[in-house]
Amino acid sequence: MPPDPDVLVMDLGGVTCRWLPDRRLTALSDLSGLPPGTIDQVVFESGFDDAGERGRFPLDEFVAELLRLLGLSTTTDLADAARAAWATAFEPDARVLKLIRTARCKRALFTNNGPLLEAGLVEDLTEVGATFDELVFSWRLGCTKPEPEAFERTTERLAVAPDRIFFVDDSLANVEAAEAQGWQAHRYTNSLNLQAALAGVGLL
Repeated sequence: MPPDPDVLVMDLGGVTCRWLPDRRLTALSDLSGLPPGTIDQVVFESGFDDAGERGRFPLDEFVAELLRLLGLSTTTDLADAARAAWATAFEPDARVLKLIRTARCKRALFTNNGPLLEAGLVEDLTEVGATFDELVFSWRLGCTKPEPEAFERTTERLAVAPDRIFFVDDSLANVEAAEAQGWQAHRYTNSLNLQAALAGVGLL
């Protein structure tokens, strides 16, 4: 029998929040006047967003480059608007958030995202950010799930034995990578499934 978990570690997009990338493209299009397809190409398909997720840019540099790619000036108002638009890709799932808050242990978020989304959890997705005791972003780790280093560095950040972590993600590759590092892991499909999994390890 595995030990009782000391930390519940949740993925963000597709688990804690519904993942709606088209909504972000539309919001950035409304802000910049560029077609969504052009934004997808220059911001995401180009590798810029991936570089942000891997910590290549601090927040100010990421925002400045994003606004440049969108053909916009770097002003405080536009930076705030871009952050809010960026956050629209994530729609909080009230049922999942309630389960996380009910869990009888420390709660951490572990997500492949860059500095702009981290700022969004403070300013725009406050309900989500406030649910967790610790936020672990890939850009601060310098690597992303499912790379083994991402799980190793997160274990160090959480200061807990790997087998005391219960990890929830909708990606099978991420779940398998977590298990390879000695974490307890569960693949998310829906909130009822999550409730049963948390109860099964004594967290509810």
